[in-house]
Amino acid sequence: MPSMFSCNCVELSKGIHNVKHCNEERVYDLQHLIQLIRSGKIGSASHIRAHRRRALRILWWTFDYSYDHHFLVTEATENKLTIIHYALKRLSRIILLKGVAEIIQDSVDFANDEEILDFDAGVYLVTAENYPQTPQEKSKAVCKARRRLGERQYSVFYNNCDCFVSWTLRGCSYSHQAMNAKGLLLYIGIVARYCLRTYRVLQTFKDSINKLRCLFGE
Repeated sequence: MPSMFSCNCVELSKGIHNVKHCNEERVYDLQHLIQLIRSGKIGSASHIRAHRRRALRILWWTFDYSYDHHFLVTEATENKLTIIHYALKRLSRIILLKGVAEIIQDSVDFANDEEILDFDAGVYLVTAENYPQTPQEKSKAVCKARRRLGERQYSVFYNNCDCFVSWTLRGCSYSHQAMNAKGLLLYIGIVARYCLRTYRVLQTFKDSINKLRCLFGE
């Protein structure tokens, strides 16, 4: 069922005064991850940042547009992580867009995962003083995140995966990565933003046509 959450991305992003310094601990490999789970460092309401290496090669030039993907852990065992995140839905083949993002719940099986947890590229446990600390606070944060499952209001700069986790844990929607994007990554973000707008306009037009067809019995 689509989320009933109504997101005013620009207004949410104005809460950056709530953003405090984060600490990060690198997770070096699967065994280290399991150790952190056993110790309780990674569990419900944990924030994970996974670096994704990306590069565009044209002749002898290489343009780096690597980025970070953020997700919220809802449950952690020694075999898998259950996470909630903004993930791409491959509904379109528009270049640089590759689909429409949706907030979904995923199960990351340690035995089969090769993309989300790329330890060579970099996986980090993110913590902050104003993140939920008690079991009750963590439970509320997870429930808060689940209320947005099915949401498709992705915005490259104002409502991305980082914004979602920040909103869930801090109460404000902010992405340090998006606000400080440079070079090719910035240009890709701008292009993707307008691709998303165009896609949504076309979808609205298509839905209107379908409603008219149903109305007139075609």
